Amino acid sequence: MPKIVDVADQRRVIRRAAQSVFAQRGVRGTGLAHVAEAAGMGRSSLYHYYPDKESLVRDLLAELLAEEEAVFAAVAHGEGSSVQRIERLIRALMGLLEPWSAIGRVVLELRASETRRFRGLFKRIRHHLTAAIADGQERREIDLSLAPSLTASTLIGAVEGVFLQYLVDPRAFPAPSGIADELVRSVHKMLRP
Repeated sequence: MPKIVDVADQRRVIRRAAQSVFAQRGVRGTGLAHVAEAAGMGRSSLYHYYPDKESLVRDLLAELLAEEEAVFAAVAHGEGSSVQRIERLIRALMGLLEPWSAIGRVVLELRASETRRFRGLFKRIRHHLTAAIADGQERREIDLSLAPSLTASTLIGAVEGVFLQYLVDPRAFPAPSGIADELVRSVHKMLRP
């Protein structure tokens, strides 16, 4: 009887293997043979799921972007005050620093080569955060003099800046919870009326 393979699960296994190899070798320095070996399969088997490196990179990037966007979407639609939701967002994102730093090289390479896709991501996450800030202003929880979209861009820039610095020199930072505490204090000062 032929072995029944869960295609979606096998593609996830391949993406995890690719993520690991890309982190070590870089996207450009990695071939599908490297990924197949890391996934514990032959190259011809891998081609059944991903016919070329571009399709694998596209799927991996889509997965990473969806994960980040989901964290931001939760802030727009979560419970609690806007400031509490933004605080949870910051803590969730800082909690991703260590796992994402393992694939930071991949993310940086993809950002350089896939600017259009990242531009779309930033537009969507800015929309979610802008909605939370505007909601906070309507409830008088957030300073009315702030421009919601620009404030959202500033907060995203702060988080992205911490991610980049953490990637380059993680020893310069305390544990992610310490970074989160500092960012939360700064955001409270910035947002409060």
